[in-house]
Amino acid sequence: MPGRPAAGRRQPPGPRGLPLLGSALDFRRDPLRTFVEAWRDHGDLVQFRGPVPVVLVTHPDHLKHILVDNFANYPHPDDFNRKVSVSVGQGLVTTEGEVWRAQRRTVAPTFRKEPLERFAGVMVDSAARMLDRWERVARYGEVIDARTEMQSLTLEILARCLFRADWSRDALRLGRAVGAQLEHINSKLIAVADIPERVPTPRNRRFRQARRLLDDTVYRLIAERRRRPPGGPEDDEDLLSTLMRTPDPETGHLMTDEQLRDQVVTLFIAGHETVAATLSWICHLLSTHPAETERARAEVLSVLGGRPPSKEDLPQLKYLKMFIQEALRLYPPLWQVARMPLEDDVLGGYDIPAGSFLLLSTYITHRNPAFWDNPEGFDPERFTRERSAGRPRYAYMPYVAGPRNCVGLAFATMELTIVVASILQRFHLDMVPGHPVVMQPDISLRAKYGMRMTLRPVTARGEVPPPPAPPAPAVEPEPAAGCPYSRATAESGGLTAL
Repeated sequence: MPGRPAAGRRQPPGPRGLPLLGSALDFRRDPLRTFVEAWRDHGDLVQFRGPVPVVLVTHPDHLKHILVDNFANYPHPDDFNRKVSVSVGQGLVTTEGEVWRAQRRTVAPTFRKEPLERFAGVMVDSAARMLDRWERVARYGEVIDARTEMQSLTLEILARCLFRADWSRDALRLGRAVGAQLEHINSKLIAVADIPERVPTPRNRRFRQARRLLDDTVYRLIAERRRRPPGGPEDDEDLLSTLMRTPDPETGHLMTDEQLRDQVVTLFIAGHETVAATLSWICHLLSTHPAETERARAEVLSVLGGRPPSKEDLPQLKYLKMFIQEALRLYPPLWQVARMPLEDDVLGGYDIPAGSFLLLSTYITHRNPAFWDNPEGFDPERFTRERSAGRPRYAYMPYVAGPRNCVGLAFATMELTIVVASILQRFHLDMVPGHPVVMQPDISLRAKYGMRMTLRPVTARGEVPPPPAPPAPAVEPEPAAGCPYSRATAESGGLTAL
């Protein structure tokens, strides 16, 4: 059976688990707790028993070996590529070997920092439009869900950068279709039994309809681009046009319509969700760490004053950069990645047979006290040059590393900085008291119940008004004589107790 070590091999330690099932039920119930407890009990390499044995990898040296030094031996598992490709096709995430290398050569130049800086204005404008709407929300004391807000914002930014002016007529369709695709992929990756998409279950019907909508939209936009005459001003070019005209530097081949579709859908599915998840966690940190938030706000106001941010401002926002880095340490969007060796290997003195299922958990690496003081605390200054000295390079890896690192890293970094700076200029965020903040480890690390928040507008000088006083408790009237349920219902909380 693939993944089962041969007799006599030295296996990593790990929990015994249940007969036959091993730790499979623990994975489904609470994967984060299962991994953290196993790491604390057994160390940096842990083998879980089960129908498919799993090896948990957390040490920076081991991550470097897998992702950098010997990366060609460690592709994604075939099962992962198969399940994700039903949505994104054969894009950068789901291809291997020479097919992946050709795609990376072609796509990477489009996502270098300098060409991407022309989209800073799109990010500023989209953030400003969201914050203008927040002004109305704040005026009436209403509540926002920061997770939903950030998902909508990042999808708008990505669509505007990909399609420029053409995106708006398809915004609602795109949002619904991308959301349905993400839901389907998450369900497939954790499902005990993977039901083929041709089986007409309600979930599969929703998925197929969403995929048709997404395909129809993307293929239509590709066709419209192909009809445009070449030679337009560079500033008017969107990412789709750039991808369309960029050849493979080794073969000179341009991407076909199908290849363009797969790259665009990959960007939608992977690109906006990871940034949205990070922004929602940053909103949580802005509301719960006032000293660090006010320091970041003071820097933003000092650098920007009252004007919107620009790409030239970003290098000066040094404390804000560390604030975002610390958010990514605590809540890495890619909290785990899967790999499967093609050939036998040795890791940390243990044998790793070909076909082993490896889970690389940056969530745990980012909390290892050997590399991080007070690892559960929020401390942006741990990323100063002085305190970073001597820390292993791969102890911090929010977007993977090595040749298969995130191609959109520069785009995401610019987007995070612009959006958070824009928020700090205009609003203070407060978590709704009692709202549960629970991590949901899907493809990205999301807030399971969202982020319900209220808003306080910030003055031009950066002053934050005090929170509104809570309403005075209502005075309960005395129950009418002879009514035995009146006081009991009030004391138990009535419907709010359900």
